[in-house]
Amino acid sequence: MYKPIRDYAIIGNLRSAALVSKDGSIDWAPAPFINSPGVFNAILDDNIGGFWSIQPEEPFTSSQKYDGDTNVLITRFKTQNGIVEVTDFIPIETEKTFVPAEEDTTFRIHRKVAGVEGSCKMRIVFMPRFDYARGQTKLSLVDGGIYIKNEEKHGVLASLVPFEIKDNTAIATFVLGAGAHNFFIFRYNVGEVVFHEEGKQHHNEELKVTKQFWGDWVHNCDIRKCSVAGKWHVPVVRSSLLLKILFFEPVGTIAAAPTTSLPETMGGMRNWDYRFTWIRDSAFTLSALFRLGYFKEAEEYIRWVITTCGTTAGEATPEKLQVMYGLQGESTLTEETLDHLEGYMESRPVRIGNNAYKQKQWDIYGSVLDMVWTIHLSREQHVVSQETWNTLRTFANHVVDIWREPDEGLWEVRAKPQHFLYSKVMCWVALDRAIKIARAHNLDGDIEKWERERDEVSEEVLKRGWSEKKQSFTQSFDSEDVDASALTFSKLGFIKGDDPRMISTIKRIEEELSSGDGLLRRYTSKDGLLGTEGVFLLASFWLIDALILTGERERAEKIFEKILSLQNHVGLFSEELNPDTKEFLGNFPQAYTHIGLINSAFNLIN
Repeated sequence: MYKPIRDYAIIGNLRSAALVSKDGSIDWAPAPFINSPGVFNAILDDNIGGFWSIQPEEPFTSSQKYDGDTNVLITRFKTQNGIVEVTDFIPIETEKTFVPAEEDTTFRIHRKVAGVEGSCKMRIVFMPRFDYARGQTKLSLVDGGIYIKNEEKHGVLASLVPFEIKDNTAIATFVLGAGAHNFFIFRYNVGEVVFHEEGKQHHNEELKVTKQFWGDWVHNCDIRKCSVAGKWHVPVVRSSLLLKILFFEPVGTIAAAPTTSLPETMGGMRNWDYRFTWIRDSAFTLSALFRLGYFKEAEEYIRWVITTCGTTAGEATPEKLQVMYGLQGESTLTEETLDHLEGYMESRPVRIGNNAYKQKQWDIYGSVLDMVWTIHLSREQHVVSQETWNTLRTFANHVVDIWREPDEGLWEVRAKPQHFLYSKVMCWVALDRAIKIARAHNLDGDIEKWERERDEVSEEVLKRGWSEKKQSFTQSFDSEDVDASALTFSKLGFIKGDDPRMISTIKRIEEELSSGDGLLRRYTSKDGLLGTEGVFLLASFWLIDALILTGERERAEKIFEKILSLQNHVGLFSEELNPDTKEFLGNFPQAYTHIGLINSAFNLIN
């Protein structure tokens, strides 16, 4: 049976990731990159998808934790006769040269099984299924392990434990006593098994390097800012470690989540591939990390955006900027369905690719400009280069040209374009931040025109985006629908937090979108899709931030603590939640949710 989404932890290495369940099974692992086809896909089909489990053969209880401030995972099994620990990690790749997926040989999963107390009989089931379980993946025994191959790809499992193979599934059992250990290493795009007694030393060295990397990354941030989260230090650090896993190096892009098609409603069709870099999501991620003192990642991403925007006759072309790209910068992300997979809990279809890349979403320009402005506020003596400013200036000029047009909005509705209020406010943000950056750095630009257009955007939003009947900002011009994104308007600086219109908007949103305990749906209007979805966890953090700006700090903190109580056993969140059962919904772990957690923790402290 499918395991609850909240029963998983994540391991990763800035190129790919894997989900490991509390019972020791790797049920999702794309290789060699996070947006590559899955090798283990049981989370999308527990019959044919493939998995790699290591667990006691006798009845057991289990628990998981990370090894300190790292992304090295430890799963502890306890049986009547003993205790065993499995340590899982994907080694950090120290070589920063990027090669295409078909040539990359860096992806490998290390699993160490160690006896802690007594003795346990352990059972391993190794069932890789390359290419999302399309075609046939064949396993064969070789000296030192197992060779795996399908029509185009191959890999190896290195092991000193003997396996038996049946139906292209390898199974092994062994007894492990206290102080004893075994090692298993899966490598993708590699055809030769090289593993012997010296391999144990190699494993230990890679574990040391990987732990050192994560530890250094956490502690190389601004220590003062990192400790500012006070009693929420632990969830803030775990959130930052999750966000870092989603970076794709050395390109500098950021995935929204490491999974595809985990459903927003069990059995529903709102199942999407999130293994891409959204301009908006990436800007949000970096803005959150700024608050922890991480600037290197932001600078790399800004360079990537500028390059991606392209130039024509020496000028940036913002009209070419898409809302999202592949992690290697691919611009075509054609959506298709994997009909041979039944989907998590029979939630079809399973999708790869995402047709939202074709959409127009006008908020992306404001997201980038706001990110750069946040760097300016966060870092003394920050300099905006002329190359960067040339692109940002064209963003502002482009916003002048397009803000009056409808778009598909940040929720990527699959209905006709509308004049979404959030998009309009982010156009206001784009112009506002361009003005501020130009003045702060004495840069050239048509500031007077930007000011006129900014004021006009504001007038239109206040006129056509306000409902007298609802006493609330609305989802789009001239509508009566409310939208949780309006909770961001005060922290964006569009309106003061204690403005009566903002206070009444918060009240209306809670009345219409709340499921109690600060849990909110995004909206209830029609969006061109069948079915419903769960509560959107980022919206809860937006509510917290909005309440802080109204002066309701005590209530905001209570909601924050309530949301924290919903995290899973290792401090991770999905995108959405079933408000009744509290089961996780949507792709997992989700950058959006952890971004909100970091921001709200800092806002509550400051």
